[in-house]
Amino acid sequence: MKTNHKSLSAETYFTRGNEKSKSGDYIGAIADYNTAIHLKPDFARAYYKRGKAKSELGNFSAAKSDLEIAEKLVAQIGDAGLKVIIEQELRLSRITFNPGKCGGHPCIRDMRIRVTDVLGLLASGLSVKEILEEMPDLEAEDILACLQFAAHKMDTPVTTI
Repeated sequence: MKTNHKSLSAETYFTRGNEKSKSGDYIGAIADYNTAIHLKPDFARAYYKRGKAKSELGNFSAAKSDLEIAEKLVAQIGDAGLKVIIEQELRLSRITFNPGKCGGHPCIRDMRIRVTDVLGLLASGLSVKEILEEMPDLEAEDILACLQFAAHKMDTPVTTI
């Protein structure tokens, strides 16, 4: 069986990118993911991981662009597991952080609607339909993003000093 060196090389750069990302070297990781994508332009996981690294650096629009490319590629190859992960990341990209709005608290799509406002309405018993009627600028996906954001934050270990 003939080995595809181009594909193996892309995998090697992808693996290096993952290692750099885990150690917090997001710039180095992005460089390796760039090379992996150059060698294998349909490498959905490399686009996904590059998007995650860009997000860690605060480059949210570029991260979203990579995630959208990964989503299209995943639809073509049929990787259901990665599809779900990418959909979740894209949903989370609706949550924005801007020091000049709402004191830097997480907001929805850079509007002055805080995640905690939506969660509070849900906790008080309002339905999604009622919240959307109350806040016409919101979309149902925004509410799901708030719930997903809260779930993600609750999964973060609490450390004490």
